[in-house]
Amino acid sequence: MRVLAAVLLTALLAGSPSAAAAAEPDVIRLSQWQINSLGLTEVHKKSTGKGMTVAVVDSGVDTSHPDLTGQVLPGGPETPASDVDGRGTALAGLIAGHGHTSGSGGTDAGILGVAPGVKILPIAYAPAFGESGGDPDRLATGIELAVSRGANIICVARASVPSERLQFAIEIAVLKGVLVVTADASPWPASYPGVLTAIPVDSTGQTRTVSSSGRTTGIAVPGEGLMAPHPLGGYRQADGPAAAAAVLAGVAAVVWSNFPELKADQVVQLLRRSATDAGASGPDVQFGAGKADISNAIKVGSASPAPTAKPTAKGSESPQAPAAKGTANPLVHSDDWRRWLVILPIALFFGGFAFWSYRRSRRS
Repeated sequence: MRVLAAVLLTALLAGSPSAAAAAEPDVIRLSQWQINSLGLTEVHKKSTGKGMTVAVVDSGVDTSHPDLTGQVLPGGPETPASDVDGRGTALAGLIAGHGHTSGSGGTDAGILGVAPGVKILPIAYAPAFGESGGDPDRLATGIELAVSRGANIICVARASVPSERLQFAIEIAVLKGVLVVTADASPWPASYPGVLTAIPVDSTGQTRTVSSSGRTTGIAVPGEGLMAPHPLGGYRQADGPAAAAAVLAGVAAVVWSNFPELKADQVVQLLRRSATDAGASGPDVQFGAGKADISNAIKVGSASPAPTAKPTAKGSESPQAPAAKGTANPLVHSDDWRRWLVILPIALFFGGFAFWSYRRSRRS
């Protein structure tokens, strides 16, 4: 991500202080090419992600930014209501920015996120984690906190190195029905089973790099040259896998909110089935399963039969042993003839023993 200094941005957008106030927000809004690319104007008439909670496990979020007021939940004692390097605020805005109005005419201004109806749960761990790389166990702690605080979706936009604890934290999140969306910046945590990876494309629909994780199950979304909020009311440019992870988390929230009866893995499958194929025919390491198409996902989801099983309450999911069919002895009532290889010798033994006992009692 590249920070756009507020003073330079103001100088470019304004010829006078009054003109700056009127022009800057419009330019910010118009610069968001992902709004048209994802068809958000029409999508938001059907779903804005309302009812979903997306955890941003990163550097914290500036709760005072005008494009995020009221969108950010308390992060807890570990997470201050601030942002140590601006990345978390940018990610939150790409996901849930609601913009603001400007001027006497109430012009739509600022950042419009993919899912302006969601709530952001900020989980800050970045100070010791650094810009890239770092302690995967700290990241695992952030994921665990997000799960314990009720997140539906967890956005992990920073690369990591592998660790057993990080893999275990993701496995528990998946088991509990939480959707983990990761940046495809390195093999970890993008390559762990159950996660959904984001592949960044630019405004022409092209991607710069091949999947770092080597997987073909990711989904391509806008991720290059995206305007995003920055602390203290400013704006910055967001690029690459991190920005794409935020956008894909928003896409998933919008679709899931429209079909709240679905489970996380069903949402992922719906996103993959409805994606627009790109690059080589079928899934590939450049575009994954294809480019996200929210409108098509809602269309496909509406045409699909609703799940027959009632969704399990979050937090109560655990592996279940297969239920036994009836109460009869499975050895006796099985249709597998090989069971009789066990039953017949046993029956002959006891039959022979009973006959021997009977003959012995007659002799005595």
